[in-house]
Amino acid sequence: MSHLELDPRVRRAVAAFLDAGYRVEALVLDRPRPPRPGLRTWRVPIAHRRGGTLRYLFEYATFGLAAMLWTALRMARGRPHAVYVNSPPDAFVFAAWIAKLFRVPVILDVHDPMPELFEAKGGDSRLLGRALRIQERWSLRFADRVITVHEPMRRLLASRVPDVSIDVVMNVPDLGTVPERREHASGRTIVFTGTVAVRYGLDDIVRALHLVGDAIPDVRFRIIGDGEDLDEITRLARTLGVELDVVGRVPYAEVHRHQVDAWAGINVPKPDRLGHLSFSNKVVEWVAMGLPVVAARTATMVEYFPDGTLWYVDPGSPDSIAEALVELHRESAEQVARRVALARDALGRIEWPRQRERLLAVVSGDDVLGE
Repeated sequence: MSHLELDPRVRRAVAAFLDAGYRVEALVLDRPRPPRPGLRTWRVPIAHRRGGTLRYLFEYATFGLAAMLWTALRMARGRPHAVYVNSPPDAFVFAAWIAKLFRVPVILDVHDPMPELFEAKGGDSRLLGRALRIQERWSLRFADRVITVHEPMRRLLASRVPDVSIDVVMNVPDLGTVPERREHASGRTIVFTGTVAVRYGLDDIVRALHLVGDAIPDVRFRIIGDGEDLDEITRLARTLGVELDVVGRVPYAEVHRHQVDAWAGINVPKPDRLGHLSFSNKVVEWVAMGLPVVAARTATMVEYFPDGTLWYVDPGSPDSIAEALVELHRESAEQVARRVALARDALGRIEWPRQRERLLAVVSGDDVLGE
């Protein structure tokens, strides 16, 4: 259940399929789009609202039923090459049961682990947590091919469902679409892009900016996005006297113009069961832009960006974030440029052309190539 315009992973996959000569039909949450050669979309008009578990269940159930009906209607018009399902939730894969009945390959793309996602959003129901683990296991076994976003996620899923083969197609941007950062950043603007939620550590960032005090006198925090905790973060910034610039949610094509003048990007999710799996595609975009990145030290991030490439901090620690920001502020332009260059070298080993090749191999039914 996703927006084609707002979800970079979905958008890149569709572009890869179109470039490879496939015709793509998609059921999404976006408003109807102008016709594009090879692409046709249908919209399920569900407005995402904050309403707790029951609201999530209603939205998921509504979209799942619509997806099952839509898939059946598409099958009646002709046998597709494959059905590609994006989660969460993983159980959307069962909407393709009619296609599977006719031996059409069903591919499940697992973006996030549902049990950890539920817990990170404050869920504490043991019954629902158990149900999420069951649906994850059944969904992965139902799919003909399973892909996920990075190697630590693959290892986690494989530990739960060891009899299923899982491929990795990383969530990294097409570097050809990423603009270069302006050589001289205006002031000390730190940028965050994504869902505005405490679980992503935005409260820790605000507290860290309060702690830096006179060490970085002109620092300000720019948020590009929206989310359930925006009011809380805004109140906290006002209380602590932190300058906050809330851009709000904007179309993907407009995101970069709000980032090119930034001083640094920041991604510091909380140290929960989901946070340690965090690998934000925004971090990758910032690295591609040549932007210094302050990031939470997690096993996933360090696996792809070793020490000396990003300014790593202890997740959940405003003090650690403040120390990293002061360090970045005091480093010379040459020191910063060297670290940014090392980060770009690391990015070159996982860049989108390699991931695109792996994705198309999965869709074609070939064995996925190794790194």
